[in-house]
Amino acid sequence: MGPFWILYNAVEELYHGATKDWISEAAVQEEVEAVYAHLEILGFPCIRYPITDVQKLVHDLSPSPPLIFNLCEGFRGNAKKEMHVAALLELLEIPFTGNSAKTLGIAQDKDLTKRILSASGIPTPRWVVYHGGNLPHSIPFSFPLIVKPSQEDASVGIEKRNVVKDMKSLHQVTKDLYEQYREPILIEEFLPGREFNVSLLEREGELHTLPISEVSLKDLEQEGSALVSYEAKWIEDSPEFRLTPSICPASVSPELAETLRTLAVETWKVLGGKDYGRVDFRLDREGNPYVLEFNPNPDISLQAGFSKALKAAGIPYEEFLKILIENNLPLKET
Repeated sequence: MGPFWILYNAVEELYHGATKDWISEAAVQEEVEAVYAHLEILGFPCIRYPITDVQKLVHDLSPSPPLIFNLCEGFRGNAKKEMHVAALLELLEIPFTGNSAKTLGIAQDKDLTKRILSASGIPTPRWVVYHGGNLPHSIPFSFPLIVKPSQEDASVGIEKRNVVKDMKSLHQVTKDLYEQYREPILIEEFLPGREFNVSLLEREGELHTLPISEVSLKDLEQEGSALVSYEAKWIEDSPEFRLTPSICPASVSPELAETLRTLAVETWKVLGGKDYGRVDFRLDREGNPYVLEFNPNPDISLQAGFSKALKAAGIPYEEFLKILIENNLPLKET
């Protein structure tokens, strides 16, 4: 059996111009090194392959590797092309870890995801979508609202100013985001409660929920809107990053924990999850949970939330990788 591949998006700051959005995409390098080091511990030879040219990739995939660890989160700085890499592997019939092209594409489109969740009876905050032109004079739900790009991930485009409390701010932020990202903008009711993540892992054909994580917001509440912004996720020397620690396992009542797990599994099923993923939740004022989004192929670097959930579940990182291998290759080949 030939070496496994670790396929990932080559990261160059020039793809993003002078913006800071490239920082979250550059974090894929930490995932690559974690997977590479632990596959070596398991005794599986592997190579790192950053995608820079699609034609070269297709050429190099012949003969194809036995398995690809797909860590691609976009192509040439475009997160919307994440699904296309998986689609190419599907066309070439090469086994790969993580979610399918269809699921990646659906999850990338927050409006479509929320439509599917809502139609399936899974609670998600109410929303409308801005497609350019004139904003409506009124919104069918009350302030505060949160405004965000509808087709980005990793909290790209989300800052403290995105939580708006009046029509003037709503118009300004919405139009600014539309001009910057040139895509539909999601206008969503802002829920003031606690924020949770539920990571999921398939193993031997069964879906398991890992220990629930909470993103602590109590210190941010003193500064205004308790929002997990781009800075809170990625800018390590920012106050927002320091004030939003992840706690796993979270302290939750048995009833809330069961509801979160149930909704996470239902979300996974209706969106067609595969291998691993994460569902993000926010509580309303009454403590009822709502699904914010499904994150397929979440960050699996050693310090990321998913790895913390693995550790809390007593699953070593090497075992996690072996699970992914066994999910995607016949046992006789592993």
